[in-house]
Amino acid sequence: MDNEKPIALGGDRRRATLGLLLLNANREVATSKLLDGLWGTDDTPVTARKVLQNAVRGLRVTFAEHARGDARPPALLTCAHGYQLQVDPEQVDMFRFHRLAQAGRADLAAARPGAAARTLREALALWRGRALADLVESGHSWAELTALENARLDVMEDYYEAELANGRHQAVLSDLEAMVEAEPLRERACHQLMLALYRGGRQADALAAYRRVRVRLAEQFGLEPGRELRLLQHAILVHDPAIAAPAAPARPVVIAGLGQESEPREHPAARPVQLIPAQRTIGRSSVSTVLIRADYATGSRVGDVGRALERTARIVHEEVGRLGGVVAGSTGSVTLALFRSAPPRDEGSDQAAERAVRAAMALRQRICFDVPDGERPALRVAVATGEMRMRPGGPVREPLPVNGALLVDSESLLQAAEDTEIVVCGRTRRLTGSAIAYGREGGPRPRWAVKGRYRDSFGRAEVLDREPELGVLNSLLERVRRRSRPHLVLVLGAPGIGKSPLLAAFERRVENAATVRLSTVGPASLPHVARLAGHGPLVVFADDLHRADHAILEFVEGLLDAPQPLPVLVVAAARPELFRRRPDWGAGQRHATRLTLEPVAAEPRVEAARARQLARLCHVAS
Repeated sequence: MDNEKPIALGGDRRRATLGLLLLNANREVATSKLLDGLWGTDDTPVTARKVLQNAVRGLRVTFAEHARGDARPPALLTCAHGYQLQVDPEQVDMFRFHRLAQAGRADLAAARPGAAARTLREALALWRGRALADLVESGHSWAELTALENARLDVMEDYYEAELANGRHQAVLSDLEAMVEAEPLRERACHQLMLALYRGGRQADALAAYRRVRVRLAEQFGLEPGRELRLLQHAILVHDPAIAAPAAPARPVVIAGLGQESEPREHPAARPVQLIPAQRTIGRSSVSTVLIRADYATGSRVGDVGRALERTARIVHEEVGRLGGVVAGSTGSVTLALFRSAPPRDEGSDQAAERAVRAAMALRQRICFDVPDGERPALRVAVATGEMRMRPGGPVREPLPVNGALLVDSESLLQAAEDTEIVVCGRTRRLTGSAIAYGREGGPRPRWAVKGRYRDSFGRAEVLDREPELGVLNSLLERVRRRSRPHLVLVLGAPGIGKSPLLAAFERRVENAATVRLSTVGPASLPHVARLAGHGPLVVFADDLHRADHAILEFVEGLLDAPQPLPVLVVAAARPELFRRRPDWGAGQRHATRLTLEPVAAEPRVEAARARQLARLCHVAS
């Protein structure tokens, strides 16, 4: 430019030579590099050096013709191995851009977002489209150009960060949306866009932005979003106060009419009064998170997906509340529930984790298997356990400040889960291993999956003399495991004889097998049970079968006559009146056993414990 008027430089080779020298201003550029930049390594003509020399000569003439007396003109020098363009850095926008960017980042690092935003805005104002756009259109692609464009994008992200820190999320929202649209794989920009959308009251759009970048990363590179992006997603899910918009800066207060006091004064920003308790009152407590995802496919028979989601949400609230948990938040098909251990004298962290896993099992039963076939969602559940800060004596169901790392672990587990699967972290498995049976699932994402429950630490179980019957059930389960064929055990007896306690006792003892309980009313789905049995042996419990409708009875018979034999043990309890309704039910089944119960005495668990204690005392005395 000469007096703000463009200067004609000539042909493409001369402009490209100047552009490459400017990108490396005040540094020597080898002749070989200039030749490669002008023609490429494979298309260099024999006369390339002569053409380069002519371009350099033409540039020197142009510099001489437009030299200004009040500024140092550029000088194009011949060096030992090439050429060097010497310029005043203040005359080149690229140098001024880098200098302003460095100053703005220094302000940002020093927690001066207002000054940083002004400086970075000045740096970005130097740009008028892409650098050397005419050369790029001509087919020139240089590493220096790519680096300069990336530097511009980095400064744009720094500027957005400063404005977000200033509480100006609405001012930069449209620019952020345009940048993410043009550069969808820049996770920092996506992070800033999600934050701006959330602070603008668009929580669903913020989560949609996360899903878009996650899908792109998975499809193109097989990667998951970085930790910072996942932490922000979870913070949005639980409405973490830490990501709320900062308070607007205080405006100057002008007091007029008071002589010397009419100068503007900064009004001190009011600070909230906080009562900080003594350090000894702050403790830590174990918390287990249950992350539930229920997706309704577009091709399912669900007429109203919104109503189905409301039903699922109601079930989640019921089961979580029944087991002492609290629903922390939900968005779309994802819901987060939390279970905190009570004070140590009342309950340990193992029982809180067990309540969380039991809630997950109850949710799977009601959401997946207590609905008509074709109307159930694809359900995945993840349970993770960690720690949090708490106030001793605080209510168990108060809001829980769950840390982001625990939520990231929960989502990683959820991503590894398959349909109808409940996966847990290693700590949850260790805490609940005495009550819950787990299996180690392989594949690209190894995981611990819930297989069943064989001890109910919350029940009022009685010690029944049913060891012979339990031994029969255990042997039949082993037979199913070895032969991979179904078997039916029909437990018969009069009312109050102990059929239900027997089923509960056997359910607590089941190891290395999944367990499912059938409802006596409503439909059941053979494909869903077959899917569970595909992971290993499955025990299906059906209590009060004499009250079951015809659909359930036919379903049980269908398990025994499935086209593909399934490793399923069906343990059903019924009164004799079942055969008054269906005299031929179960007849002709080769793999069926009838177990008729006789009356036995029940001994309370407390007296059994006292007997064991007395035996130990007698042993010590002897």
